[in-house]
Amino acid sequence: MDSFNEQLVVRKNNAKHAVKLIVLLLLIFAVPAIFFLLGYFNIGTRYFVIVSICAMFFAIYGSYYLVTGLYVEYEYAVTNSNITIDKITAKRSRKRIISVDIKKINTMRKLADADIEGKSFKKVFNASATENGDDVYACEMHLEKFNGDCLLFFSPDQKTLETMKPYLRTNIKTEFIKNGTFKAGSASSAKSESVKKKTSLEKKD
Repeated sequence: MDSFNEQLVVRKNNAKHAVKLIVLLLLIFAVPAIFFLLGYFNIGTRYFVIVSICAMFFAIYGSYYLVTGLYVEYEYAVTNSNITIDKITAKRSRKRIISVDIKKINTMRKLADADIEGKSFKKVFNASATENGDDVYACEMHLEKFNGDCLLFFSPDQKTLETMKPYLRTNIKTEFIKNGTFKAGSASSAKSESVKKKTSLEKKD
């Protein structure tokens, strides 16, 4: 039986995003302002004022595009042993970040417990809700596509973790059981319950 789960995560913007936005907006509006001043004081050509008005319209549209572009969502889709993560920007564009076999994940820990300091990775994928929150997991994996070790940051909820559980390596599941992320024996209980339901249906038939 196929297993499937989807989770939508909204990225929480921080001060770094705000500063970046302010700098870009200042640069955008600086262009029409410069043209307007040059035309107003007759420095250059008088058409600079007209150019500044046209540039202002583009600046307004550009600022709208940038502001709405700060709204980023990540869609996690777990289908059997595969997890796919897409980045959705302002509900207008979608970009595939990663699609990988869960069995390829070598280690998976909360960011605070992850041993990644000093390690080098061929590729780092960031699809987490926050940069260093308690909900962020760090996954190390070896991907042939990039010919080396890669790192993924993401923020799975409990349902996503449970859907991934059957395909996670034993060392990861054991660690998750120890820290309370997974309940010991939950997988066997679910299987037992499935068998009971099947037996019950067979008796009715």
